[in-house]
Amino acid sequence: GSSYNFVVDAVATELKKPKAELNAIVMHLGNGASVACIKGGVSIDTSMGMTPLEGLVMGTRCGDVDPAVFSFLCALGHSPSDVDTILNKKSGLLGLFGKNDMRAIRQAADGGDETAALARQLFIKRIRKYLGAYLVNLHGEVDAIVFTAGIGEKEHHLR
Repeated sequence: GSSYNFVVDAVATELKKPKAELNAIVMHLGNGASVACIKGGVSIDTSMGMTPLEGLVMGTRCGDVDPAVFSFLCALGHSPSDVDTILNKKSGLLGLFGKNDMRAIRQAADGGDETAALARQLFIKRIRKYLGAYLVNLHGEVDAIVFTAGIGEKEHHLR
């Protein structure tokens, strides 16, 4: 999207490299989160699918889950609309910890809260999963790994 295009332009300028020669992995880590694999200045893969629900754990979105979760939740009595709301608005960090603010999660984890630590670990695990896959896609030829958005810019512990 336009955000990734802006970031790729800025990285190419910063590295004094033609955009068409730039390989990068760009991570937008905020309440919404995604990763893009950039080859030759163009996105060749993204963590998002048909909707932003696929991919990384986000503030309220679950990210990658087994598709059978849908029928499992429906069998428990949830309507398809309820399941959509659960996966998009009541999952992710909010569902794991009860809050979707990474600052609060980090503070609680640092204070010994095991649930907060688990939420943080899962968030990081998913980032590493996509980072590894995209490093392979680029054959290890990466000019930059870029972190953007609130968590990406401010959570230096995460980087």
